[in-house]
Amino acid sequence: MSFKKPKEIALELVPRSLEGILSEAKESLNSYPFVTSINVPEIRRLPIKSFEPTEVLLHNKVPTTPHFRVIDRTEKDLIEKIAKLVESGLTQVLIIGGDPPKDDSQFTPSELSTLTAVKAIKREFPNLKIYTGLDPYRSSFREELDYAYSKQEAGSDGFYTQPIFSIGLLEQWQEQLPDAEIWFGIAPIFTEKSRRYWERVNKVVLPSNFSYDMEYNVRLARQLLVTINEMHQRGYLMPIANGALEYLQNIFD
Repeated sequence: MSFKKPKEIALELVPRSLEGILSEAKESLNSYPFVTSINVPEIRRLPIKSFEPTEVLLHNKVPTTPHFRVIDRTEKDLIEKIAKLVESGLTQVLIIGGDPPKDDSQFTPSELSTLTAVKAIKREFPNLKIYTGLDPYRSSFREELDYAYSKQEAGSDGFYTQPIFSIGLLEQWQEQLPDAEIWFGIAPIFTEKSRRYWERVNKVVLPSNFSYDMEYNVRLARQLLVTINEMHQRGYLMPIANGALEYLQNIFD
């Protein structure tokens, strides 16, 4: 490989089955030792929630960062789930607010907020590293930056971003949060359907010259990783519907 990698790269794996995520995690980490951990997102439409595969991965000595959506949980439930994982070796967790379902008029969101959750977790587990989300797209830059400051004051140790598709946007956030530990997300988009999802659900803004082909996506991922390395930050890869090992091969081999 002809470019320098960040000192830490994480891989996000969607938990479609416990056996599948364990197999994919082991194969990816064994093939690419510079991938240092696995992220497990919590997706409402999937029956397997983040704490279940996290427990399996931790028991198999795989460093894991589970995501917890506070909109779906009480403080008591959140603390209980994390306590069990800490007993299994959990060292870091990602807390996100989460969006309500668009097709469920009966849904009642939890009264727990991200800031309250971070404070409660830090109080119960002072040695646990707590990350929170950083979303460059959902609101104004000023609002998201102020929210990031509030999360830091509550006890957030760092941030995970939504996927970044522009070097300029990456540098802008690093400029404003130079002392923060930031994991910048990198995801491929190979189809118009996938693009519509990111733009509709996550309000992502893509460069005007964005292309769906593999060469463009791989080149962009490498450029982002080079910049992340130069900033002494961290990157995490989100293959999502694409095979993780194939995505890693395309970028690094």
